[in-house]
Amino acid sequence: MEAQLIIGTHALIQDKVRFSKLGLAVIDEQHRFGVRQRLEIGQRVGSELFYCHQLMMSATPIPRTLAMTYYADLDVSVIDELPPGRKPIATKVVKAARRDEVIGGLQSWLSKGLQAYWVCPLIEESEALQLQTAVESFEQLTQA
Repeated sequence: MEAQLIIGTHALIQDKVRFSKLGLAVIDEQHRFGVRQRLEIGQRVGSELFYCHQLMMSATPIPRTLAMTYYADLDVSVIDELPPGRKPIATKVVKAARRDEVIGGLQSWLSKGLQAYWVCPLIEESEALQLQTAVESFEQLTQA
């Protein structure tokens, strides 16, 4: 069976990954991909490379992307308003000392059928940064 839609990370651009008829690639956080990697997303048949249409998204465009929007054929769409009927999202930063209080509040919030996002700066442990990882946060939140 051939996939008609593929969602993944930069792992999809490895040499061993081949697409049969990729017509559109949606790239989020395009700054995480190298120039060559973005150009090579497409269909490889033998030694030939066929290019597909690309929709690149980024909240923080890299300088090369900004230059391409000015000098090359790269269009920009700016989303500067919420969809109709969408309520604004409340974002809060809370110190680690209040973590248990926040978790208690989240339990109350979620029991009402509401949603919450817990943002972590790291997925896995880092030697350079002493921050709680997504893995540790997941374990703590599932035990609460």
